[in-house]
Parts: sequence; structure tokens; C-alpha cells
Amino acid sequence: MNKLLLTLGVTALSPLALAKPVIVTSIKPVSMVVAAITGDRADIEQIVSNSASPHDFALRPSDLRKIANADTVVWVGESLERFLEKPLENAGKEASSIEWLALNGMKLHNFAENHDDHESHDDHEGHDHDKHHDDHDDHDHDKHHDDHDDHEGHDHDKHHDDHDDHEDHDHDDEHHEGHEGHDHSGVDPHVWLSPDNAKILAQVVTKRLSEIDGQNAVYYQANLAKFEQGLTAKDAQIRAALNKVNTVPYIVFHDGYSYFERHYGLQHAGEITVSPERKPGAKKVAELRHEIEEHKVQCVFSEPQFSPAIVKALLEGSNVNTAPLDPLGGKIKLDSNAYYRFLDSLSDQFLSCLG
Repeated sequence: MNKLLLTLGVTALSPLALAKPVIVTSIKPVSMVVAAITGDRADIEQIVSNSASPHDFALRPSDLRKIANADTVVWVGESLERFLEKPLENAGKEASSIEWLALNGMKLHNFAENHDDHESHDDHEGHDHDKHHDDHDDHDHDKHHDDHDDHEGHDHDKHHDDHDDHEDHDHDDEHHEGHEGHDHSGVDPHVWLSPDNAKILAQVVTKRLSEIDGQNAVYYQANLAKFEQGLTAKDAQIRAALNKVNTVPYIVFHDGYSYFERHYGLQHAGEITVSPERKPGAKKVAELRHEIEEHKVQCVFSEPQFSPAIVKALLEGSNVNTAPLDPLGGKIKLDSNAYYRFLDSLSDQFLSCLG
């Protein structure tokens, strides 16, 4: 009898004993870095679907449940995903979340007023993340789009002064004190396009997982070492390949690739739109056609998250190449090698159109 009760007790407790940590992520690139560390020891639940864009997204009730049940929420930050800021606060998850933009050691870029400064991107300047960018007051990420009360995205219509402001952070803490103190206005939030920044996130995710799932800490730390070693090799491989096309002019769909471009020495000649959810007007299209001719642009990139009709209209009657450039890696299979394949896919997309 006692033996039977003991067996039943163990069986009843087993699901709890075997429960995996649940890591909720905002977008696919975040999931890729997290997956490199979790392996099969933690579950990842992503909020923004692979076919959607974080620039214009509204949470569903199921997403709110994911946040409430998460052991940790990993997101890029409020300047990209303002739709997460209030729900994290309401669920009491804000302090325990990992906000990529706010992590110690990140190298961040500001949006530029124009792209004539691309030659001067070599300097890395120190940046205090707690300081407000007083000279960027005209860039208001708090504004909602008129037709989207629940869709909070980027307003990139107003650019910023200093595109060569690479920001490096050296602080004692993993995060800066309190999310309320982070002013990321003016900062380009597409940080996942930098392998260096991916390493920073991987290190913090490893530390957090080791804290909430101590019995697998050695496993997570081994995955981090493997990820860092593999990323160093992949980075060198991609750099060698892209060096062959780093003088070829091209136009991107929107100004969201500066981390990848600067890291690998690429240089776009312009962008179709600075705010991806807004179509460019006739004047902008005319300016772009002039730029294509003037700079002898060889490729205009579209994005799978947005209609290619704009690109088709822009290139009508020309012989300029076009190809999709996916900054979110929507079709990449999510596993421990996903981030490597994501970098490969971006590199291949550039090479196919510029080579």
C-alpha cells in the first residue's frame, strides 16, 4: 500500500520536476539567439509571427497569456516593440525581462539625417545609455500611427544627427537601473543584425537560464561557448565573401540594416522609405530614380514583410536587379544553428543581387 502511494506520489510530481523553463521572445531574431543557448532544455514561445513585422503589431489575448506565464521575456526594446512595454509592466515582468537594447556592452547606432556620412563609420564612441538624446527630440517613438491605436511602431520620418555614433557601454550591471531611465529615441533598434550584439544577448540569456534552471547551468554555459566559437568562424567567412561586393551601390527597402552594413563594410545609396509601414510619395520615387541613375545602383532590395509593388513601380523600365532582403529571417528553421543560417541568408541575399 505504502509502495503504491509512493509510486503515485512520484508520478504526480514528475510533470513539475520535468517542467522546462518558458522563454517568451518578441521576434524571430531574438528567438534564434535564445535557441542557441536553450537547446532542448527550455521552451521558446515567440509573440510576433514570422510573417509579421514588429513595426506595426498588436498583441492578442493569447500573447498576454504567454507573457503572464513566462519565466523570462526577451525583447529588443521599447523603441521597436512599444506594444510590449505596458503588458510587461501590467504582468509584473518588466524588471525580470531581458531588454536587448539596454544590455551592458551593446554597440548601438543612431539613425542618420542622411547617408552621405557612410565613409566615417570607423569610430566607436562611448555612450551613456542613461543620458537622454536632447538633440533628437523631434524623433517621437511615443506617437501612435493615426489608424492604429493598438499598433505601436517606429516613426522614422524624422532622422537623427549622427550616423557614426557607435555607442559602447561599460557598466557594472547587466542592465541599466530601471527600464524607465532608458531613452532609446534616435537609436536604430535593429541590433540583431550585428554578430557582436548577438553575443551580448547570448551571454545574458545564459546567465538568466543558469539562474532559473540551475540543474542545467553547465549545459547552457557549454552552449554559449559553442555559439561564440561558431559565430566567430561564421563572421569571418561572411566578411571574406562580402568584401568582394562592398563597393557595389544598392538601395534598401527601409533604413534598418546599418548594423549589418557597417559590420561588413557595405554601403547603401538610399532607402525607399524610412518608415516601412508608409508608402513613399511621387516626389520620393522621383528622387530615388535619380539616385539610381546617379549612383549607378545595381540592386534595389524589397522585404517579404511588405508589398513588393513599390519596388516594382520604382524599377519599371530599368535593368536594375531586385531581390528580397529579409531582416527577420522568417523562413529560417528555429534551432541551435538558426542564427548562423540567418547571417548566411542575409549574406547570400546581398551576394545574389550585388555579385
